[in-house]
Amino acid sequence: PKTLACPSSRVTSCPGTSTMPCRAPAAGGELRWYAGDFHAHTVHSDGALTIDHLASLAAGQGLDFLAVTDHNTTSHHPHLPAAGARHGIVLVPGQEVTRDDGHANVFGDTGFVDFRRPADDWYRAAREGGGVMSVNHPLSGDCAWRLPVEDRPRHAELWHSSWTDRRWGAPLSWGRAWRPDTVAVGGSDFHRPGEGKTPGAPTTWVLAEDASPAAVVAALAAGRTAVSAGPGAPLLLRLGDELLARDADGLVLVRPDGTRTVVRGDRATAPADAGPHRLETYENEVIALCQ
Repeated sequence: PKTLACPSSRVTSCPGTSTMPCRAPAAGGELRWYAGDFHAHTVHSDGALTIDHLASLAAGQGLDFLAVTDHNTTSHHPHLPAAGARHGIVLVPGQEVTRDDGHANVFGDTGFVDFRRPADDWYRAAREGGGVMSVNHPLSGDCAWRLPVEDRPRHAELWHSSWTDRRWGAPLSWGRAWRPDTVAVGGSDFHRPGEGKTPGAPTTWVLAEDASPAAVVAALAAGRTAVSAGPGAPLLLRLGDELLARDADGLVLVRPDGTRTVVRGDRATAPADAGPHRLETYENEVIALCQ
């Protein structure tokens, strides 16, 4: 079978830490990968933790940033910078626009997005406010996405914490059917301890100029993302015209056209094609996603 080898001379720019593992050159300086979670709640909606407690928990998981996305409110936004600074993590302002027939996260300091308006208005408000809207957990039980839209957002939370059996291919199939260029986002949807959810499970990585909220949202808008099961889990990253598979020895790289290659080595590189790639086990269990 085909194998993906690991020529060490080609990955010398990757220090291999659990966060910020690889760099890629950018026109205005240097881009770096940052680890985060794009879905979490506090006492400002139906979460159990204060912003400070949530920030401390997320920082302890090794995350660089966390989007705080309370339901139908932005009351938490003014408190995020100070709480993040106290605990050494960047807190990205967000809002989960929530109705009984669909949820969507809006990222960025866009102002309040009115859940009573049609979903196309949510998307318009996000764009006009300089933010990004992502459809949340589109196949998650009674929280599944059932709202009509004329203009489909490019971003979707394809890897949600409810995707417990990742041999089930429906989230990826939904993403392909939604838009051919759907950008995969991951979110833990953390509300409280004891529910089996942890910030950073899954982890969404963004290739950004820095970890500021504006840079994180800009990287997300540009589609520079990857998703892994956690900050230290096997990872697949796009570095320009190359892919880097980290800690993925024995896994299978699946290309956009469906061809498969076995990964050999802890840091393996290969040419990147246009479109999404993923890592799987021999049982087709999804281990990592990369745009």
